[in-house]
Amino acid sequence: MQRINWIDWAKALAVISVVFCHLPQSQEWFYFRYLQACTITIFFFISGYLKKDRSSDKENWKKYWHSLILPYIIYNVLVYPYWLVKYYMLHGEIPDLFSALKPIIGAILFEHSSSFAEPLNGPLWYLPAILFMHVTIDLCRKTSFLHQIMIGLCILSFFFYAANKQWVFVHAMTPVGIFRRLPYYYIGYFMGRSGMFNNVCFHKNLIGCFILIILSILFFYWHLYEGRTIPHVLLFYPFNICFLFGFLYSCKLLSTYRFNFITNLSIGTLVVIGLHFPVIGIINHLVNKTGYLWYEALLTTLFVITMLYPLTILAKHRFPIFIGKQQTI
Repeated sequence: MQRINWIDWAKALAVISVVFCHLPQSQEWFYFRYLQACTITIFFFISGYLKKDRSSDKENWKKYWHSLILPYIIYNVLVYPYWLVKYYMLHGEIPDLFSALKPIIGAILFEHSSSFAEPLNGPLWYLPAILFMHVTIDLCRKTSFLHQIMIGLCILSFFFYAANKQWVFVHAMTPVGIFRRLPYYYIGYFMGRSGMFNNVCFHKNLIGCFILIILSILFFYWHLYEGRTIPHVLLFYPFNICFLFGFLYSCKLLSTYRFNFITNLSIGTLVVIGLHFPVIGIINHLVNKTGYLWYEALLTTLFVITMLYPLTILAKHRFPIFIGKQQTI
């Protein structure tokens, strides 16, 4: 399949931003909270945009097994020894059975956090969320009302998100992520099936990028300091939409430039998402950092990406299972 260069740029820049946002920084910094709120939206849009309508459930689940389920299992298993070492260093002893099972239960429950579970590899929460959305689309396709049902579910997700914001009845990252991000996945799916957003026009993309990013920042500022629940939740959607398309327009501006580093980083997104969490933890311990200034976080992010880049190349050529591809024999 021919690669779409602006999508490679979007995935590569988004995964760099994810690493940046997972470095400890002050929640009082506007740019940090802005990126935290917006970045993951890119992955949901692209997942919907690239969703293939396969002919059978067997083909769908075969794809999901290799691209979502197996990587989720593998990267949680790989991070568990790091969790054990971290526990020992924090507590000075090996965990008892209950403590040792908490992250395993958390992973089984899609990075759930409670009195009996804790996230094992938190950044992986978006994989089961995307799986849920893929399966939802597959089920809706069996009817004659795919778009009507999906629009209804997107509206319903808004009310779940608003209710959870008010009463906090769900803490787990995956269901909360579904409530918040389903509309962007569906927008991506609709545009991908409709052949929309394919053209690259420099002037249109430049103007769109500039205007939408500015609007996104203004909406986010309003959202951040809006004390009432419903307006606060309502504003979450326009600032994400403006950011999403402003960001994608900027990636289209870059699409005439093709670099192997960007392509490989896009292909190896799962490697970075799955392994950056323990790498950051090790770096924080070695440099004894509990908080970074923006330029320190940026340099550390580039260091983490550089460390993981050879693994993305290795996975691409030798172990495609780590990038969500089927292992060929």
